[in-house]
Amino acid sequence: MMNLILAPNILLETPVERFQLESVHPAPIALDMIDLMREKSGLGLSANQVGFNGQIFVMKALLNKQYGDTVVVINPVIKGLAKNIEEGIEGCLSHPDLFLKVRRPMSCMVEFDTLTDDMKSVIHVETKFDDIDARIFLHEYDHLHGIQFINRVSKLKLDFAEKKRRKKIKRKVNGRTN
Repeated sequence: MMNLILAPNILLETPVERFQLESVHPAPIALDMIDLMREKSGLGLSANQVGFNGQIFVMKALLNKQYGDTVVVINPVIKGLAKNIEEGIEGCLSHPDLFLKVRRPMSCMVEFDTLTDDMKSVIHVETKFDDIDARIFLHEYDHLHGIQFINRVSKLKLDFAEKKRRKKIKRKVNGRTN
């Protein structure tokens, strides 16, 4: 079983290499990542977050059900981004209890390799993700390039959110839930 890497950790700041499909079949890695994402109640999980040096991430498909409940994304390329930008709340499994308002395009045209439903074959796809699916895709894509969601906000916003997180953790430790 894989372990989740928590911030601060240099692996979260380090871009990963292309996934070498010629030498490694992605199915066992993808299945372990899906299990860990579900165990931690996440919407996405990238290679850096589990210490794997290959461009792969898994994400929940909340709107685009074309690929089923979970999408395995290997060696993604962004082909286009919407001009419409939306600010939305994001969290990250590697930054527990930290939530930030991050500005992202409302849709993205992308291509990537993925696994067939039986997880035996790799296929290449081009698709569009909108709204929350685009946000999740772009968040995980950033991870592969060593960019964390904390890098997408001002220091002031980050400091405020960190202060809020510390208060929440302190309340949990003291046995209060709100």
